[in-house]
Amino acid sequence: MATDPSTGLHGIDPGVWEQLAKAINEHKQDGDPGTTTAEELKQRYIAEAQRFEDQGVAPPEVTQRLSGEADKWDPWEIKVIGPASVYGGLEFSGGANWVARAEAGIKLSGKVIWSEGFNLNPKLNSISWEKSLGVVWGKLTVGIYGDNHCLTVSGEGCYWWGKWRCAGFNETLGCFG
Repeated sequence: MATDPSTGLHGIDPGVWEQLAKAINEHKQDGDPGTTTAEELKQRYIAEAQRFEDQGVAPPEVTQRLSGEADKWDPWEIKVIGPASVYGGLEFSGGANWVARAEAGIKLSGKVIWSEGFNLNPKLNSISWEKSLGVVWGKLTVGIYGDNHCLTVSGEGCYWWGKWRCAGFNETLGCFG
């Protein structure tokens, strides 16, 4: 039997939904339909949390891998746990002084709530963050490693449903060399 939302969300400030909806609307891409309201987000989150509670939480799953083609934007995504996903993309330009223009972020119920652009190169080949965004929390490291210039994404993601429910991940999403 699914946990009642008042129990599952106990301890979460009601204002967090307004903050998360604002973040989603700020990250909205051209072509995304309408504005997300706090109540819509909360109801979607509750439905997903209850579904994962009923069906059991699956291990992290890569839903989009890199093609490995250089000099073009190449997106990736990992469904971490429950309604929490990490995503990103990069454009890799090879050679001895390779450079990767990249972005990484966090999705809640399929909607972007945080993202950051960055560059990687042989001297700065990885970057890490730790984020707490109301009902999701996580650590994320994105790096390019080895002679084949492989993109590895690792960390831990959590969502709140009566308690923190977490999963770790460590995925090599593709190589450019």
